[in-house]
Amino acid sequence: MNGLIIVLTCAAVLVGGLIGITLSVPLQAPAVIFLGLAAIISGLGLLRGQTSEKIGDNRGANGLLGLVLVSVGYFVVRACLSPVWDLGVEDLMLIVSAGILYLIAGYAVARKSGILLRQGLAWVVVVLLLLHVGSCVMQLNGGEGYSAAYYFTGVARSSPENVTGMYSYYGSFANFAVIAGLLCLSLGVWGRLSVMLRVMMCLLGLLALGLALCAQSRSAVLSLFPSLAVFGVLLMVSLAQHSARVQRCASKVMVSLGVCALLAGGVAAAWVFQNRAHNEQVSGVDALFDSGARIHYWAMAGDQWAYFPIFGAGSRSFSYESFRFWSPNLGTHEANPEFVHNEYLQLLADYGLVGLLLILVLFGWHFYRGGKQVRSLAVKIGEGGLKRGSNAMALAIAGMSGMTAMAVHICFDFRTHLLANLLLLVSCAVWILPVAKSAALKLKKDNIKTTDGRKQKVCLALVLFCLGLGAVGLGGQQLWAGMPLVKNKMAKEDGAWQPTSVNRDVWIPVLEKSLARAPQWRRYQRLGTLYWHEAHESEEVDETALRKAEVAYLASLERHASNPIPKINLANIYAQAGRWQEADAMYASAEEMSKAREWWFRLPVQWSKLHQRWAIELWRHGQHDAAKKHYDIALKHLLESKTRNEARRQYVVVLLQYINLNDELGLFEQSDALWDNAQHDLPVYVVNSLSANIRREIGTHYLKKAKSLWYQRKPEKAYEALLDAKQSYDIHRIFLKGVRDPQAEKGYDEVKKILAFFKKTGVGD
Repeated sequence: MNGLIIVLTCAAVLVGGLIGITLSVPLQAPAVIFLGLAAIISGLGLLRGQTSEKIGDNRGANGLLGLVLVSVGYFVVRACLSPVWDLGVEDLMLIVSAGILYLIAGYAVARKSGILLRQGLAWVVVVLLLLHVGSCVMQLNGGEGYSAAYYFTGVARSSPENVTGMYSYYGSFANFAVIAGLLCLSLGVWGRLSVMLRVMMCLLGLLALGLALCAQSRSAVLSLFPSLAVFGVLLMVSLAQHSARVQRCASKVMVSLGVCALLAGGVAAAWVFQNRAHNEQVSGVDALFDSGARIHYWAMAGDQWAYFPIFGAGSRSFSYESFRFWSPNLGTHEANPEFVHNEYLQLLADYGLVGLLLILVLFGWHFYRGGKQVRSLAVKIGEGGLKRGSNAMALAIAGMSGMTAMAVHICFDFRTHLLANLLLLVSCAVWILPVAKSAALKLKKDNIKTTDGRKQKVCLALVLFCLGLGAVGLGGQQLWAGMPLVKNKMAKEDGAWQPTSVNRDVWIPVLEKSLARAPQWRRYQRLGTLYWHEAHESEEVDETALRKAEVAYLASLERHASNPIPKINLANIYAQAGRWQEADAMYASAEEMSKAREWWFRLPVQWSKLHQRWAIELWRHGQHDAAKKHYDIALKHLLESKTRNEARRQYVVVLLQYINLNDELGLFEQSDALWDNAQHDLPVYVVNSLSANIRREIGTHYLKKAKSLWYQRKPEKAYEALLDAKQSYDIHRIFLKGVRDPQAEKGYDEVKKILAFFKKTGVGD
């Protein structure tokens, strides 16, 4: 039974490393299912083999296991209670997988089987690294490389200018390469291997670190230096029981290699930072990070945490709550911040102070136990152990170094939200732990009753069994629902997409089939967008497709009420159908969330157009007061818009319509007030521009006003209005630069004739 558990667990890590490297849930599902099966079998095995023994080797193992169980339980419950269930599922896939791998490899599988499992995990990482190296070689030679994820998603790597191995993103690969490289170096120094294999492992480790630098990930570079420092310190600690001569030689070698590594690393780091800063045209503090916007994301996460301090706002809540806490120093044109780019702040925002403290304590506890394990193994191995080698020592040092690298890397990135990198971190944590002597905890107390061990075994078995069932059920459902997407290379669901460039005849039935198996907000949104485009493919709107788009958007909104995109699209659908109240309500519900994304959504302009069309409809039906009310609202939204040029153009259009309505009603003074406000609110170049021939229309307004005043026997005021009309026409002619405007010329000629008549009659100068 232990053999099957080992095979399933190692297969899960291998599959996770091969295809579970994106944020796509269907691609993560196979690894989750494998781990779920391993957990079920492990739980059943523990229940069948109940004894009076207890799990672990001492009180520390007891406490750490208890903290892990509490942490897994907390994160699972919080993910299940997430305001957006589908985002909670994305986190659950990671939480359950990490918890199962840790409990199986760290506690459930003991003795020789436990040793084989941990070594198996290490060799799986080495195999994945070798596959990465092969892909990197192809990329360095100008090729695309290879990746299972490319095949299933149908997309190329997102950063073709960087080395990415089998991953589509350089940061994910660099993080993996650093940790895997440290593992190879540790196996090369301490591994129980032949001399030739040790040398080859050291060379592979150095190659991995070099490729990590070639990836030009600044986060990986920053994580490399402290992890190498920890690696060097632990190597010296591991030689504590060796002879003084060996220690002196090791010290000299370590100092020499350290100096060389520091110089080489410094040059490489300078090269990476210089290239990245040049490519992104950033300087100063921004050059330390992959994006200048990252610092603002951190501030936004802090603001969100202040509102949800204890338990956080829910799984992946930063991806939508950030719109409420948008930094004033961050433009609305920035891409949607799916992650904080700092996993500690992400924990605060999503899972609150409780979640952050649990992870920090777990990190600290593992670092403490890792140092203790290295010292203990050094004593146990004794003098001359380096020559024989010790896989336990090699894995302990690799685990400590790898956890250090990840702990630093996630200060600037979101690596633990990718399954492959997360499983690698969990493997590092497992390598630190002493191998359980039996699948039971053993406390150093003489008065412990034999039933205590059975209780602890039952508890661990039940937890594994429940996690296993959850993993198989959740992973199976997501894989079943995602298979149509995978078969058609549509499995990439994160990031931007181009609905106009896809084949709707393929995408629409595939999405419908997937949604019939398991609903998901993002797929409903994509389906609605595709139906929207299908409805407007020809000049005549396809009402059936439009109704299907509405249904899809409503379904997406039901599953993710904080997503403004379906709200805005539904408002457009309602506006097109003349369902004014429903459209207005949708725009209002999206207003707060859309302020930060105005450059993308153009909500004030779209909302203004709704009220403009609404006003025109009311005007046609003679409801003039109501129409004026909606024109006022339309102008108000445009003044609030941050998309200046587009809003100003729309403002002119609405303004002239509003003035025409007032002129039709004989309310010329109100039209004058509107024009005065416009000259105050709009720049000079706008009020004097050709936009909607504004000056020609204002000239026409003043001409109408002059005629009205003349009919009211107010010649002096009519004369002043005519002068205003002439001035507007003159400005219009200047901007035309010699181009003739028949409509303007006709009005201008009429103004000149009336002015000439007034002059003959003695009105005016």
